[in-house]
Amino acid sequence: MQRKGKPDVELEEQFILRLPQRQADSIRTILRTKPQKLKNTLKIDLNIATGVGAVIVGRKRLSAYLIKLPTIVESYKTNIVGDRSTLFKTADITMIVQCTEEPLNQFTAESPHGYTLPLKNVRRRRFRKTLVNPEVAEEAEMVNRELYYLLSTDLQATSTRFEVQYENGPPQTSCQFEKLLFGQVSSSDSEIDVED
Repeated sequence: MQRKGKPDVELEEQFILRLPQRQADSIRTILRTKPQKLKNTLKIDLNIATGVGAVIVGRKRLSAYLIKLPTIVESYKTNIVGDRSTLFKTADITMIVQCTEEPLNQFTAESPHGYTLPLKNVRRRRFRKTLVNPEVAEEAEMVNRELYYLLSTDLQATSTRFEVQYENGPPQTSCQFEKLLFGQVSSSDSEIDVED
């Protein structure tokens, strides 16, 4: 959709493409020699919902699987002007498209490893599982159900009234009321010595 003379801005989305060695070498050669031919050589057909698709390199059809990385890889572009270079962040890369020559029977949609060697088994080593106490979880679930029930009945109510109940009867003076609300409060006169 264009707005009054302004062209649409296409956001850049990036992912890492992992190919078998032979196809990776041919794509690398095309990128070095004739990058304009890449559009005719590489075709990616991927269903984002299922994470399964196909990548065609030349005449070779590969099975492709979309795998989520446990960490974020940032992508940058360099702008060199004169003797100064500036880095611009272009995207956060969170997915890898893993290509295999034979289709897999099953694959995991989340990778346990990061992109580099120091991040091997990073999901197991760095991201601790949340400890769940079954008694606390059951009690929290009951409280949630009761809250939703009270909120839904409150929405259906035609009129409401409330009543304040005190444990030891209503406070008689304002000082007792303040003590009930705030607890034991010290007087500012007794803490600060005023010198004339």
